[in-house]
Amino acid sequence: MPGSMIHLLVAKKVNPNGSALFYLGNIAPDAVTSWHEKDISHFRNLEDRLPTLVSFAKETNDEFSEGILLHLYFDWKWDMAVMKNFIVDTGVDWFTSYRNELGLAGSHLFHHTDWAKQLWHDMDNVEISSFGITPHATAEEVKIHVSRNNKWHNDNVTKSSTAFPPELIERFTTQIANEYINWRLSV
Repeated sequence: MPGSMIHLLVAKKVNPNGSALFYLGNIAPDAVTSWHEKDISHFRNLEDRLPTLVSFAKETNDEFSEGILLHLYFDWKWDMAVMKNFIVDTGVDWFTSYRNELGLAGSHLFHHTDWAKQLWHDMDNVEISSFGITPHATAEEVKIHVSRNNKWHNDNVTKSSTAFPPELIERFTTQIANEYINWRLSV
């Protein structure tokens, strides 16, 4: 579970000219507020996420849903590599530190890209009636999530993360974007 800006970075690498709805789909699944429901909506409750991702991919036929699919695929890859390594390195009390480091990484990305500010503005201004369906979250919850994160990113300038430095984020998002493009062609 990387932060929203990391999701948007991989989305930019998969589809640099995607619509605001595609990018919204890439962050919409994180509007789910209940951790139990989020585990279900992100397929973390399954021993193997891949068959469910393949099924979802076969049903995906619009940009918003494509964004959700990319979000879920990227979370799967991130959880099995980056997050897993962080937990092993940090130990039992990993969660608070993890969220803090993601906040630093996201803020740094937001303030060091030439596209983030405009993209968040565009996503925040998409009419709620245009949103697709986000499992376990209402369109209103997605709208609140986008607006809250847009404000947070604009209001917070931080140093970069030591746990998730820009080089790691750049390398991992490029790797997963390339894998996703090839995987998407195969399903």
